[in-house]
Amino acid sequence: MKKWLIALFLLSGTVIFILFSLEDPGFIVIGRGSWTVETSLSAFFIALILAWLIIRLLEILWHLPLRLFYNHSIRQKKSQESLIRGLLTLIQGEWKKSEQIFLKNISLGTLSSLHYFGAAYAAYQQKSPSRATDYIKKLNCPAMPIALFEAKLQLQQQNLPTALEKAEIAHSLAPKNDEILSILIKLYVQLAEWQALLTLLPKMRKSKILSAEQRQHLENRANIALIHHTLRKNPTQAAKIWSQIPKVTRLRPDLVKIYVEHLISSGDATIAEPLLREALKYQWDVDLLSLYGKVETTNTRQQINYAESWLKHHDSDLVLLQTLGHLCLRNRLWDKAQEYLEKSAKLAHSPQTYKLLGDLSVKKGKQLQAIDYYQRGLIGDNQA
Repeated sequence: MKKWLIALFLLSGTVIFILFSLEDPGFIVIGRGSWTVETSLSAFFIALILAWLIIRLLEILWHLPLRLFYNHSIRQKKSQESLIRGLLTLIQGEWKKSEQIFLKNISLGTLSSLHYFGAAYAAYQQKSPSRATDYIKKLNCPAMPIALFEAKLQLQQQNLPTALEKAEIAHSLAPKNDEILSILIKLYVQLAEWQALLTLLPKMRKSKILSAEQRQHLENRANIALIHHTLRKNPTQAAKIWSQIPKVTRLRPDLVKIYVEHLISSGDATIAEPLLREALKYQWDVDLLSLYGKVETTNTRQQINYAESWLKHHDSDLVLLQTLGHLCLRNRLWDKAQEYLEKSAKLAHSPQTYKLLGDLSVKKGKQLQAIDYYQRGLIGDNQA
């Protein structure tokens, strides 16, 4: 301010001097030895002022780099202070104040992204996604972090479809990023995007995000949900969906059970029976074994032979004995059915076993014995 006042004073004085010198310009002589310079007083005075201005200009130019560096340092310091204060208020949950601080004294270069990131997060917390979007557009950083940041913010706001869109963009830019993969899994489950989840999971075998058990659980859940959805919406496509599931996966008991129950209800015993045998060979499971007894094929004798071959390793299996009793009962092999069911009853007092024994007694015309078995099945064998 002081320098501007001096300049204004000199300019005013020059104007006044020129006006007075119009009537009497005067003159000045400068001499040294044989060298002499003569000029008007006004011209000499103007030359002095110009010389002073040139000197001042050179002085300003000389110190300009230093001043620019100093101003930059001051601005950078203020920007850093603004960034730190913004982060502190953000941690304390003062969203409005934090947003204002982040937008004050924004850093130059890539550090400006931190200011806009903070402001965007604060804006989202204030339920103002439009402002947050404006800040995100000003980010000066690679596309992947921006997409990931937007996905997290949208997920926090429970805008799941938009969050998924942003997460998939981030995934396309960084396919092996664990954080992005975790968000994708969460979103696929919440949005019931089972086919997308099944496509993603095989790519995560080397990832440490999920253990083998967790990955298998998610695969089972996705496949079961997909089969249920198909059976509910378009049952004729069930076989196609089933064939697309990898063999090792589709032989898991939980999946086989659902599909076999569908086949039984549809009358496709010729498909259900060999599928159950293959699944039981892969993993022994009592639910599948029980279903095997419910499958009505045209060759029950062959079913009995297969089931009897399993006694070699499972001779004390309650459900296997029940299944054999059921199959023999259906094939009118009364004595063999009685033998298997009584062995089953000795192992455990199962309502299902007593029901089958009651049904067998009815077939043999022993009504009183049938009533006794049915009662045992209802109230338990208290006489044992």
